[in-house]
Amino acid sequence: MSFRGTTRRYDIDWLRIGATLLLFVFHVGMVFNPAPFYHIRNVDLSFGMLVLCGFISLWHMPLFFLLAGWSVCQSLRARGTLGVARERALRLAVPLIAGCVLFMPVIKYLELSSGLDLNHAGLRVSPGLQDGFRLIIPQGLPVAAPFEESFAHFLPTFFTLERFTWAHLWFVAYLLTFTLLYLPAFAYLLRRAGEFGRVPSLVVYAPIVPLTIIQLVLRPHWPGIQNLYDDWANFAYYTTYLFAGFLLARHPAVEEVAQLEWRRALVLGTATCGVLLAGVLRLYDAPPVLLAGSAVAGWCFVLAALGLARRFLDFGNAWLHYLSEAAFPVYILHQAAIVVPGYFIVQLPIGIAAKFLLLVGVSMLVTFAIYHLVVRELPLARFLFGMRSKERGLPRPTARAATALPVLLVILGASMVHAASPEGRWYAEGGAAQVEIAPCGDALCGEVVWLRSPFDENGCPLVDRQNSDEALRQRPIVGLQILSDLTPEHGEPANWSGGNIYDPTSGRTYRCIASLDGPDRLRVRGYLGITLLGRTTTWIRVGSEQRMCQQHASAARDGAGS
Repeated sequence: MSFRGTTRRYDIDWLRIGATLLLFVFHVGMVFNPAPFYHIRNVDLSFGMLVLCGFISLWHMPLFFLLAGWSVCQSLRARGTLGVARERALRLAVPLIAGCVLFMPVIKYLELSSGLDLNHAGLRVSPGLQDGFRLIIPQGLPVAAPFEESFAHFLPTFFTLERFTWAHLWFVAYLLTFTLLYLPAFAYLLRRAGEFGRVPSLVVYAPIVPLTIIQLVLRPHWPGIQNLYDDWANFAYYTTYLFAGFLLARHPAVEEVAQLEWRRALVLGTATCGVLLAGVLRLYDAPPVLLAGSAVAGWCFVLAALGLARRFLDFGNAWLHYLSEAAFPVYILHQAAIVVPGYFIVQLPIGIAAKFLLLVGVSMLVTFAIYHLVVRELPLARFLFGMRSKERGLPRPTARAATALPVLLVILGASMVHAASPEGRWYAEGGAAQVEIAPCGDALCGEVVWLRSPFDENGCPLVDRQNSDEALRQRPIVGLQILSDLTPEHGEPANWSGGNIYDPTSGRTYRCIASLDGPDRLRVRGYLGITLLGRTTTWIRVGSEQRMCQQHASAARDGAGS
């Protein structure tokens, strides 16, 4: 339902959801992986898990940063520089602090209890676990001090430099830092005029060059302790992916070529993985080959993911809406949901495969139960987990009861639902167009789905010819998203604000508010700067026009009779 470069896209949402769900497989696999590091560790380890987790790690977090860069570009278009800074501070800083306070102490406590200790200075391992790590690090690791403290005694010491960890929330800390640090550069790149014409396919492989240099030059000195202040290899590596995602969103022509390259990228990535696997099997000993290969394979698999998602996942449904909203809270929750039950599951007298499947199932069940029953429902929890205020609708029992009532009450119930939300199809501009309003992420967007006069004087479909961006002037009007980012006002269920509306007749974008005047009439106001400087139009819900006309005629007759 989108036009390139300015709307939320289903394939991007599905990629973000898929990457989030893959965390359960990756982090549970790390429990059985001989390679460092995870907070708990099974006694028996698996080479298969080493290969699985190694493969995922090549492209998984890079994909997260690339998608984050793509989203920054979209957010800048909608909110401006200061709006993005405020939104990211609220949506990232608050969950980072809340997650560190609520979940990190118990994760660190179980980590220390397992004979492991990763802090800002490096990894230490108890003597009993040293042999398992020597499979990957023959020289061994520094020895961790014995740990026999109670949780009550440990808790105050967690908030010290030597014991603090943000565990998986390092991603949130890095993303927040990157966004605020690079925001002026992003704003400059967005303002800069000009679009690419024909883009050679080789261009989309250009990031391999800086990524390879980073791996060869920086990675041997900074292997990857995500402490932010002394982690320059990761800092540069993920910065590259963040900017790559931003530039793909900024230049749709490049993004299209990237998406079309998925087959070649998949072949190149798979072939490079074969070379990496040979190195893991000790068929050769050349660390530079492994480092360079990781950069090549990682970028190729990210390209392949973009193309596959665009081709096969460009659709929306109820699952998309639910999981898209859940993705970030699930990211915050999942680690504790793995570590806490995993600490006990690894002690069971069963095999690695059984433990792996059991822990994946338990952690997903716990995570989604907490999200669905607590985080999603409580306003304070939504705020702490970076979610927007919950839209108020009919209580579920009322909705169920309505389906069992006679037809008259069903119609009444439907009208009540419409009164709470502008979702649905509307006549705009006196019936010249129909706009479909539907959820897009945490907000509402509107797409042109029908025109009374869809052709120009030459019989060609109407296109966005007035757009200030020449590259977008051939977009068909039908299918164009003209309304975006409308969110409900707190305590005002009939009022929606914070949005933007695009006028194809002028090529200009305005700020937008909307309010329901009854179940079938929507007042939409576009404005510049302040709401006083704007124009309000009235949209009529499709299917209600005859009823509204009859009501108006009846009211007019009653008025004349009185």
